[in-house]
Formats: sequence, C-alpha cells, structure tokens
Amino acid sequence: MTSVDVARRAGVSQSTVSLVLSGKGRGRISAPTEAAVRRAAEELGYRPNVAARALRTGVARTVGLVVPDVTNPFFGRVLRGAQRAARSAGYAVALVDAGRDRDWEIASIEALLAGPADGVLLFGIDAPADTPGHAVAIEVAPGALPVVRLDVEAGTDAAVGHLLELGHRRIGHLASAVGRSTFRARAQRLEAGLHAAGLEPVATAGAPMEFDGAAAAAAPLLKAGCTAVFCDDDMLAGGMYLAAREASVAIPDELSVVGFDDLDFARVLNPPLTTVAADPEALGAAAFAALAAVMAGSPVEAEQVLPVRLVVRGSTGRPAA
Repeated sequence: MTSVDVARRAGVSQSTVSLVLSGKGRGRISAPTEAAVRRAAEELGYRPNVAARALRTGVARTVGLVVPDVTNPFFGRVLRGAQRAARSAGYAVALVDAGRDRDWEIASIEALLAGPADGVLLFGIDAPADTPGHAVAIEVAPGALPVVRLDVEAGTDAAVGHLLELGHRRIGHLASAVGRSTFRARAQRLEAGLHAAGLEPVATAGAPMEFDGAAAAAAPLLKAGCTAVFCDDDMLAGGMYLAAREASVAIPDELSVVGFDDLDFARVLNPPLTTVAADPEALGAAAFAALAAVMAGSPVEAEQVLPVRLVVRGSTGRPAA
C-alpha cells in the first residue's frame, strides 16, 4: 500500500496524506480530514517508508533514548513519557541500553546521530563536549548540553529532615556504586544535612543497582549500628530489606529505611517504603520537549529542574530507646 492508495480511500490529495502522517498537518488540516486519513491508513495497513522519507527530507522523525541499564524499571517510565510527547509531535523514540559501559555509551551516541536518529536523549550519561548533532542530557549536572533533571537536592533534604525529626542520630547511607553526578549530589546533600545537625554518616556502603548485590553491600550498615539508612534508589532499598530480613532486623522497629524514586514495588514491600517520589514520565516528556526545541533551533533552558516529594509510609519510625 502507498500514500496514493490512502489518499484515494480517504478522498483527499496525496499531499494531505503526507501532512497528516508526518505530523505536520496540525493547524493546516481539519480534524475530520485528519481522522479520515488516519482511518484509511489503518484500514489499508499502510506504513510510511521511514528510510525513504529520511533520504528525501533529511529528517528521520526518530530520536534515541540512551539509558545506562534497561532492567531498571525507572527507565521504562521515562521512555513512556518521552514516547507520548514524541508521538504527539510525529516522532518515534528508539531505546538503547548502554549496559553501564562507557565505551558503548559513546559508540551508541555516535551511531544514532550518524543516521537513524534526528537527536538523542542521554540519561545519566556525561556526554563528551564535542557530541555532534542534537542532544539533551537527563539527570546529570549542567554542562555542554541542555539538562533536564530531578530536584535530588530537595528530595534528599526532605528525607534527611524526616529521619532527624523522628529522632535518628545514627544514619547510614546505602549509596549507588555507579559514579554518576545525580548520586554524587545525593551524597553531598546527605552529608551537608547531617553536618548541619552536628552529625556525620555512621557508615556508607556502595552497592550495585540490583537487589542481591545491594543486600550484600548493606550488611555492614547493620553491623555499624545504624538506626536509619538513606538509600540512593528504591532498588537499593529493596536490597536493604533483604539484608535486614536475613539479619532478623525489624523495619521500622529496629531500622528505618528511606528510598528514592517511588517505584511501583515500593508500595507492596512489607512495610511499604518511605521514599522520595519522582515522576519519571514527566521527566521523559520534558526531556523530549527540550530536544524538540533544540532540533527546531529554538532557545532552550540550560537546566530544567523537576520537583520531587517525600512520601512517608511504614518503613520509617522513631528509633528504639
């Protein structure tokens, strides 16, 4: 099936079909006509030849989202938000898993921008200053590229303040072993909050972003006598739960635990996890909007910071006397 067939079925010109299916018809094509074209395309099973269109126009109508670890559920929600925003603009989003491999990160960026993508969204990746083409960074410190990130400083402040208000003075840190700026910011803010209260972290342990590895890394925090632990991520908090269960340490009676992100499983842990809630879909949508502006040559903020909030559940309580 071709666009000519779609035009005949819908009773419109081929140029009208092209405008509608390229996402450029908004404001130029009436809603009923657009609906008729899309209905005809669906009935005929028509799919645009993306490769041919890219060769003809120099625009692929595709952007890449490069993430460090596709197994982390947070990134799926970021992709969903980016996809929804991209679809409304006539773009598709291709997901690339960098596998926490720096060399593969760079190779992926270069490969995407060499042809199949008009731009890239780089999650947690400190892109080289000479990154070619259109790119926006997500969850990194401000640098050469426009950045969209969460307000991790405010989130960490809220988590630390909550534990201090409960009376905790022996607070540990289950930190991400991944050396990214977003996690460095959490560590710095945690230390600053405790220092302002006349305290220092009782112990800090670096952990991989998966349950079993985090559980193994968390064991020393229990031996150090922490009454509360701030975890850089809900995945790490899940590992903290496993370590506490193995050591027969009750949450929150003997140990309070705070996570970060509010992933879906946080509510079904026993007890439900107190965590800093973020909106990953809003993060993805905002990142695509910034990239769309970059691709259009419009001004873009150097840094856009999205709010987070503390959600208090059953994993935190006052320290045992």
